[in-house]
Amino acid sequence: MTNTSLKSENYPVNLNDDQGTVKALEESGSEIRYEEVDPTCLNSITVFRHRLQIAHGTSHGTKPLSILVNSPAQEFENAQKAAKLGYFGPKNMSSILLPIMKRDGNSRIVNVSVGGGGAGYWIWKADLADRFELRNLSTEVLDTLVRKYVRDAANGELVEQGWAKRLDVKGPQNHLYVIPRMILGAYTHLLARENPDVLINASGGDSFKFLKHVYGGAITPTFLALGDLKGVSGRYWIAGKPVDWESNRYKPPETDKVLSWKKPNKVKVSELSPSELEAPTPRPEKPFTWVSFKPKTLGPDS
Repeated sequence: MTNTSLKSENYPVNLNDDQGTVKALEESGSEIRYEEVDPTCLNSITVFRHRLQIAHGTSHGTKPLSILVNSPAQEFENAQKAAKLGYFGPKNMSSILLPIMKRDGNSRIVNVSVGGGGAGYWIWKADLADRFELRNLSTEVLDTLVRKYVRDAANGELVEQGWAKRLDVKGPQNHLYVIPRMILGAYTHLLARENPDVLINASGGDSFKFLKHVYGGAITPTFLALGDLKGVSGRYWIAGKPVDWESNRYKPPETDKVLSWKKPNKVKVSELSPSELEAPTPRPEKPFTWVSFKPKTLGPDS
């Protein structure tokens, strides 16, 4: 198998060798710690933030966090839980942890969204998709749309309201994965607009873009976290390249809009190979502490 690596002299990141990557990072002076935090619980995130400040405040000051990667867990039970994990969870993590992020112009937030593009790609009803136009969007509007999605799903009106084509409301209920993550992509633009001194971007789904291997899904998020972005923020990326989140517009046929629905052509993905992705910038003088979040399992009442 071709080596799907993103590595430099300072940041050896080999997606084919988990243990080797951990060892290399530790040998470079970085520390890897595992923390448990519930992204759907504001108190859990706040307690975690305090732990970070206590553990690293001496060596890194009052803002010890440099990189935050929000990769929501998959939830296929119902729309309410999917929205909690896929949208509100990353939103909670970002809003509570942003105050302790370094404001040096190179700190990162990476939101792992969904491939294909934005609302114009995934939502078949044009008037609903138009409500996601970035120029008219606000966090309040986005929250309202998320709650509408949850309400429409509970009422069995996803197709009628335009969220999903008929096949999507059958197993495995793809909309539970797609819609919250698509909305997370829209939130990424808003968050970047409000925080110009942090590089905030969204990654599309790359899982099988590289080498038909699940590790390929980590290439773009890793690049957004460690690579040289040349100051680019507020963009949606696929295969290591920024693409237009709003460019894909689905135009339904004039006949039966639901039964005749055909998936639009995907965004044209660059032929860029993993080895051609730009190497991450050298790490700062102080070694990183790599923190891996282990989400708590949601209970039945969550």
